[in-house]
Amino acid sequence: MENSISENEIQQSFRSPPRRRRSTFFERRESMAPQALTENLETISCKKDSLESLRTQNLNSYYEKLLLEKDQWKKEVNDRRNKYHDLRQQFQITVKAPSRSIMSYSALSNDDIEFLKAKPNLSKLIEAQQKLHKSVKEVMALVHRTQELDDIVLRNSEEKVTQITEYILENSTVEPLSH
Repeated sequence: MENSISENEIQQSFRSPPRRRRSTFFERRESMAPQALTENLETISCKKDSLESLRTQNLNSYYEKLLLEKDQWKKEVNDRRNKYHDLRQQFQITVKAPSRSIMSYSALSNDDIEFLKAKPNLSKLIEAQQKLHKSVKEVMALVHRTQELDDIVLRNSEEKVTQITEYILENSTVEPLSH
């Protein structure tokens, strides 16, 4: 009989590993833990609960902020899409209309209208530039003429001075001193 049991055990050992007993070391034992530690565990679990609730509040507020930002982006995209659509329609209308038709300012913003109104008129700029060139040339001619007149006045006054000195020297009764 002993032989039959040992043969059975040998056959079972080939089939599967032997069964192990569960360890009782990791089981919770009230007697091993000090009383203060169990109270700390309760406060820690309360803190974990409060931290978890704080975390969920933060996540909820972040989620709400993200939703608001998403809504703002949707509005911005729709506004831009509508503006683009309006400008496209206006462009198609102006392409079909005669070339001298005036563009409607309805789709443009106030800044765009201000920019278009402040756009310089090239013909007026060219006219003003030509007037400026003409006045500069006139000023240059006047300066040249005043320099000529200054030279004439200077020569005339020098001639008068020389005539007066010659007259004085000729009609003088006092002889010049000679050294």
